[in-house]
Amino acid sequence: MNTQTEQSTVVTIGARVRVRRESILLCGPRYPGRTGIVTAENQFGRDNGGLWYVRLEATRRARERVTTFYSSELEILEEDAS
Repeated sequence: MNTQTEQSTVVTIGARVRVRRESILLCGPRYPGRTGIVTAENQFGRDNGGLWYVRLEATRRARERVTTFYSSELEILEEDAS
């Protein structure tokens, strides 16, 4: 389940992403497992691989929200070509 794709992960605006369940942050992962769409890049995260605004989808327990994530916290979801 844990794949080592951090080196090859290229986050772009419009990409569908999932927040990783594991985190290197001291506070632990924020919104683990939630999915969303990358809406913009934050200029202050460019030195750390990218800091991205992600519009997280609403769930039964949480509303839709936009928040920032480093690229290391995100994994790209593959879209089906059907």
